[in-house]
Amino acid sequence: MSEFNSGCLVGFFIWGLTIAISIGAGILAWNWIEPKSFGGVILFLIVWGVLTKIGHFLASAISLLFE
Repeated sequence: MSEFNSGCLVGFFIWGLTIAISIGAGILAWNWIEPKSFGGVILFLIVWGVLTKIGHFLASAISLLFE
């Protein structure tokens, strides 16, 4: 496999992983907060952002182990 194809595969994997982390963090935050008011929605968005950032940090830390 050429180097270009390998790079594309890695790029698509990282792109898919980023989407999966964001969706998973959103589902986890929604189930945890269960917003029923405007304040709950604001708290949900904050928690979603924090969980997504943690997920991306863990993914990057794991990827450094396989470098």
